[in-house]
Amino acid sequence: LIALSSLRFGCSFQLLPVVQRRSPTLRLGFDDNDDGTEDQVMEALQSLTDFHEGQWKGRATSFSITADAAAGIVQRTTSPPYTSSIRLGADLKNRDYTLTETLEWGEDLVSSRTISLEKSNTDVDSVDGSFSFDSTLPTLPAAIIGTDKLPQFVIEQSIAMNDNERARCLLLYGIDQALLRVVVCQETRVPESLKQQSVSRGEGGDALTAADLLEMQSDVDRLVEKLTGNGDPKSQSDSNESRLKALQNAAAGGSSREPLPDQKLDKHAASLLEITSGVWLGDLIVRDKPRVPLTPDERGQGFGTSSKKSTPVKVERGFAKWSIGVQKSAWRWIWDFGEEIRHVLDFGKAMGAEYAGSMESLSGNVCVNEGFSRRLPRDDRMVFVDWSTSDCVSFLTGSYSMQVPRYLNFDSTRPKRSSMPFYTEFGVFQSTPGKGAAIPSLNAPLPDEETNPDLDMTALPEVVCSKISRVYNFEGLLKQGCTSFFTLKRFGSEKD
Repeated sequence: LIALSSLRFGCSFQLLPVVQRRSPTLRLGFDDNDDGTEDQVMEALQSLTDFHEGQWKGRATSFSITADAAAGIVQRTTSPPYTSSIRLGADLKNRDYTLTETLEWGEDLVSSRTISLEKSNTDVDSVDGSFSFDSTLPTLPAAIIGTDKLPQFVIEQSIAMNDNERARCLLLYGIDQALLRVVVCQETRVPESLKQQSVSRGEGGDALTAADLLEMQSDVDRLVEKLTGNGDPKSQSDSNESRLKALQNAAAGGSSREPLPDQKLDKHAASLLEITSGVWLGDLIVRDKPRVPLTPDERGQGFGTSSKKSTPVKVERGFAKWSIGVQKSAWRWIWDFGEEIRHVLDFGKAMGAEYAGSMESLSGNVCVNEGFSRRLPRDDRMVFVDWSTSDCVSFLTGSYSMQVPRYLNFDSTRPKRSSMPFYTEFGVFQSTPGKGAAIPSLNAPLPDEETNPDLDMTALPEVVCSKISRVYNFEGLLKQGCTSFFTLKRFGSEKD
């Protein structure tokens, strides 16, 4: 009896004696460890390639804040229309995967950058293709980000809104480690980009793309199936998906709740009044890196309170090396309709990895609220909240929300106003009208049910919020990447 060993780049097939009776599996990844993460790598690559590879057209809106919160939001700019071409590739020399983006705008103006998926702490939701990464001293065109200052560190988060739309948020930190600029990009897929992409791939020369790698993997799977008579080669990925669904159902108390089934979601310009009109309920999908310590004590260094002798933990870096968990979550903003506001978080039971970010409530001041402005279109109205109990600020701009730290300070043990870890969050609000009824104005208080007994709460849109977030450890390494989906449960929507 013989088995085929893992197929690696630059290596041929080898015949090895079988020690244990099991079905052989071939993998095309760069991971030499049989730790079960190879399927996660291929699923993440497949998701990135299927959704993002191709051409996108969009426009970026950017703004800044100063150290004085009372100054509000400054230097608002809108970029010219641009085209973004995304291509996934494989770096065989460094055993890594890459993402190359080429931006074109104006008259023959072009800018290109290549991101290492491993070195940039890339996090991917393999279900819909939402992803995030960070980079140091990146090359970004001033016409797009709205400033010619060189950013030292950039965090980019992207959310898949539907099959042909995505939203991106870039957080730029300057040389002084202060938040330099926030950039929000709304992009739409070019319809013919997939066709052009498949044609160009055949004329692409010797460059190996992620799509080529995935196609090779599919060929290998079919070869293994033919040689061994095994079942469906995709059974492993199917089992991973079924396990994730089982985790979600278990965290939901055994229910198979599907929010807003068979209904199209459109962008929804949410006002501060609407966001504070209820509680947001949902699930948090956690991708945790167990070998990345959150605090120095977990690494086995520093002075902890534990009496046990700590063993130094070796930090393991790599693309898609995470453990998945599902956790129930709820959040709400409590606003006094003036300047004071609070952010309350609640977390329920979890299956698998648990959320490692801060669970403390925040309080602060509303510095800017343009929700009632008639001079600005709803998509251009902004809200700026300064959380005085931490170094974080929040923004609402049209259909998007952001919560970001003011300063690039990863080590929460350093003296500052809060001990919460470095955390970033980007969200998109979407809605679908209920019962097809007209949507009343959301910038005015709703009539009281006693004075208007015919008020139908289902006439209001069903509002949901998709979020992607990142939790860093004290060394600036990504500890967790999270994606979440929340539904607004308005106060008074249920009758006793």
